[in-house]
Amino acid sequence: MMANKRWTTEDVEDLRTRVAAGQTVPRIAADLQRSQEATRARMQMLGLTKPRQFKAERIVADVAVIEFAEQ
Repeated sequence: MMANKRWTTEDVEDLRTRVAAGQTVPRIAADLQRSQEATRARMQMLGLTKPRQFKAERIVADVAVIEFAEQ
């Protein structure tokens, strides 16, 4: 992994494609030879991440489904 490797147009397009395909951050970072932190930062900069509130809402919904299934 290179330190401070610049993001090229091709890297950004590759990142967008991989995010749209649902690949995980660790996988994307490894394939692009970037740190996970750099990958997440670029995703956030490009608007490719969901706000934390949406993640929190999804967790609450998942817990409700699990609790319902356990009844």
